[in-house]
Amino acid sequence: MQKQIIVSAGDAITAKLVQEAGFDGIWVSGFEASARLGLADNGSITMTEMLNVAKPIVDAVSIPVWVDVDTGYGNFLRTVREFEKIGVHGISVEDNLSQYKQNSLWGEKIPLMSMEDFGKKLNKVAWDDRKIKIIARTEALIRGYGKEDAWSRMAYYRQCGADILLPHIRKYEDILVPNVGIPYAIVPTKFPNVTNKELFDKGYDLVIWANQTERVKIKAIRDALKDLKHKDCALGIENDLSATLDDLKGLTPDE
Repeated sequence: MQKQIIVSAGDAITAKLVQEAGFDGIWVSGFEASARLGLADNGSITMTEMLNVAKPIVDAVSIPVWVDVDTGYGNFLRTVREFEKIGVHGISVEDNLSQYKQNSLWGEKIPLMSMEDFGKKLNKVAWDDRKIKIIARTEALIRGYGKEDAWSRMAYYRQCGADILLPHIRKYEDILVPNVGIPYAIVPTKFPNVTNKELFDKGYDLVIWANQTERVKIKAIRDALKDLKHKDCALGIENDLSATLDDLKGLTPDE
């Protein structure tokens, strides 16, 4: 697998900007998608809602689109088929138990799905002509189960048909040096000073910047609204804080 950097986008315009900037793919984040719907990142978002987020993005760009499908929305076989239908390049599924699902960047140790049960989920979609790629994400490290458990899980998930392995971590010191033979992905949200090159040099193949674009929007919109409130007009926004109307028009179709 060629080394790739993928960046989050929650809508078609952001996806076009990611492509325009020269990145290799789009990440559709469950955290971001849930937040935009006013939901907690705890499995509240449905498969249909996530499909509705992903399809306009797939239609808007020519680079691969990867989607975070949390624990797989119950019937993982159907999930794989539905996202494959709309042209998604790959999906990431995690070994959280749906009843305990919460955002991995916070919180402490919670029960995980057994390695064997998660493997059964992967086995169900391991047919030879499957076009969509499966990232098997283990929460073992980020939830404090240790490196030995994480290694065991990843080795087993590979045997069960995963295309890419994602050991999710919060601390750079917990980083694993991947085994050769299968691609590895990493989400470096909590260690933003580490470069893509460094992660590639350690053996990772897919670097996922999973929520940066949405957080940039929050700050930009907050600053613009403060300016509008303070100045009582939009002149400051037009002069300093926004793209032009032509720029917005240029990112939408002519017809």
